[in-house]
Amino acid sequence: MQPEGMRTSRVVALALLVGLFFVAQEALIQLAAGRPVPLLNDLDVVLRFWVVWALLTPFVLKALRRWPLDSKPMYVPIVAHVSAAAVLASVASVITLSLYPIARGLFGTVSLREALRQNASPVAFTSGVFTGAFFYAAALMVHTAVRFRTKSAALEAELTQSKLDTLRSQLRPHFLFNTLNAISVFMTEDADKARQMLLHLSTLLRRSLDEEAHEVSLRQELEFVDDYLEIQRGRFGDQLHVRVDLDPAVLEARFPVFLLQPLLENAMEHGKADDTHTTIALSARREADDLRLTLEDDGPGLGDGAPVREGIGLRNTRARLHHLYGAAASVRLRPASGLTVSRGTCVEIRIPFRKAIR
Repeated sequence: MQPEGMRTSRVVALALLVGLFFVAQEALIQLAAGRPVPLLNDLDVVLRFWVVWALLTPFVLKALRRWPLDSKPMYVPIVAHVSAAAVLASVASVITLSLYPIARGLFGTVSLREALRQNASPVAFTSGVFTGAFFYAAALMVHTAVRFRTKSAALEAELTQSKLDTLRSQLRPHFLFNTLNAISVFMTEDADKARQMLLHLSTLLRRSLDEEAHEVSLRQELEFVDDYLEIQRGRFGDQLHVRVDLDPAVLEARFPVFLLQPLLENAMEHGKADDTHTTIALSARREADDLRLTLEDDGPGLGDGAPVREGIGLRNTRARLHHLYGAAASVRLRPASGLTVSRGTCVEIRIPFRKAIR
């Protein structure tokens, strides 16, 4: 959708504002020269001129929208606006200079023809044309600036949306590959378990395809996670333990959709305590104006000061949170504190706490 730039009311306001500026200019010139200020006369002459321009606003806007300055070829809008400014400025000047003589002719003793002849002033006409052309140029500049600003904001929003869609699409193939690989193991060993896993996968994929929003309630996100964990429990059985500790007050908070699944996948892949079990703890609390969510495992931890290499899941998590919340969101990777004394990794996420729209 193309941005229109300025509305009619804004151009009318601009015309009246410029008119008041010229009234103030004329008054200050008279004061500086030590002459009395004919304020009522100045208001009558100057505001009459700018009220006429305000009435011509629809024609000004039509020209501004018809020939935007970024049109191709470049000379077309320039020639069009020079012509429009000359025509409208001449018309406005003629109308302004004719109003007072017409009033004298209609309500006075002088004939209309005589009143027009007495008040015809080439100097006033020329001054009015140049002043009107200046106003047209000012309206053109303001309209172009507003139009480009609106267009830039729209493009930036589209770019952000495109980046978020790209980040989500990067997560789905990775998850689908790993899940199908897990299901294939049980196709010959336990057909019932494989069938249940496929049902959970189909539910998750249907939600993934149907969900267009980038934010859902935390309650909905946990429903997505439940289907994912059922698939993984079918794969790992008693080797996987997931503890969930959530404050009920945060269940309706907004949360990025499908953000937890790759983090849980990372925890299961890199957070194995040994060959027998994996324990993961998920908690969420509200702290002041933030939603604080932590995901801990009891794996080998971050090591002894060695640089941490982040995978695609964590990198995409940072990128998605940055595009959604900017500097108001954070992702912190640190040693776990709630599962074991000396081992484990914790991912801490903070985002602004906002209620989900029902």
